[in-house]
Amino acid sequence: MFTIYISSLISVTIFPLPIQKFLIETMIEDQLGLKHNFIPFKIFYEAMSFGSLSYGLTILLNQVVGNIILFLPMGFVLPMIFTNIQTIRKVTFIGFLASLSIELFQALAGLWIGYNYRVADIDDLIFNVLGTVIGFLIWKLLYKVLNKRIVPSNMKNI
Repeated sequence: MFTIYISSLISVTIFPLPIQKFLIETMIEDQLGLKHNFIPFKIFYEAMSFGSLSYGLTILLNQVVGNIILFLPMGFVLPMIFTNIQTIRKVTFIGFLASLSIELFQALAGLWIGYNYRVADIDDLIFNVLGTVIGFLIWKLLYKVLNKRIVPSNMKNI
């Protein structure tokens, strides 16, 4: 299950990479590449500056909620399958490294292709890590609840 999640994560954040020479040349000539974002929470400002409030909210929901949901499984599943990764610090660090790797790859891919087909965005990093933390907290809560129900309190000391 975790392998399928990681494969899906890579698929959503990295692919498809444009390989058609004509498309790449057109994008470069017309300066259609996206801009990297290194300003934290810029997405909120951009959402408010759209002409339509509903369009701005749609963009905001897609970006913020989408990035949180994208990394929820990371925080939930890591402590379930790896017994040595069961602290919030370790899970958060791994979620941070995974998200940073994706953002760096997106930036480097833009350099390699010649235009920013995908962008490095600090907001993505922030909300991906937040999703990892929320996923971990959900796991921790469920673990405590299920552990109390499955193992009676008088059996824990045996």
